[in-house]
Amino acid sequence: MTTSIFQHIDTVFVPTRNMKAAKEWYTNVLGGRVGWESEQGEYQCILFGQTSLTLFSTEEGKYFEPRHAMFNFFVSNAEEAYQHLKDHGVRVDTILEYGATYFTFYDLDDNCLEVCQY
Repeated sequence: MTTSIFQHIDTVFVPTRNMKAAKEWYTNVLGGRVGWESEQGEYQCILFGQTSLTLFSTEEGKYFEPRHAMFNFFVSNAEEAYQHLKDHGVRVDTILEYGATYFTFYDLDDNCLEVCQY
């Protein structure tokens, strides 16, 4: 068996219109840890295990067009995660079951995110 050159997903880029508010939301609501920040503040790393999110500041509309979730957060209890998000005033969709328990939710910039339990 050969070893893959590509070892793991390093980061997922997430657009934001308000870096300060997004940084607070991803750390306070989702529990991420603050990582590196670019010198001019247009990029901010938020750490979640081995994979990080890189928030990037933009006003370009193409980044905010409606779309499906591009990644998900693994949780051990989807119902608990659902209630946690609801308690923080986060817009969440219905919990679904299809080989796994999952639901989508939305950040301050209306980016579609997903939670998955299996």
